[in-house]
Amino acid sequence: MDDRAEWDDLRERRMAEPGAAEAYEAARIAFELGQTARELRARARRMVLRRRAARP
Repeated sequence: MDDRAEWDDLRERRMAEPGAAEAYEAARIAFELGQTARELRARARRMVLRRRAARP
């Protein structure tokens, strides 16, 4: 069995456990929230830098 098949089998078994789908969804939402927060911080940082550069 190759590595891919082993990971697929492991994921399939894990997702069959009670509550796994809900936990997976919660983790996905948390990841997306964190990703959005990082993007917003990066935008805010760029805006501050632009404002500082525009000062006389």
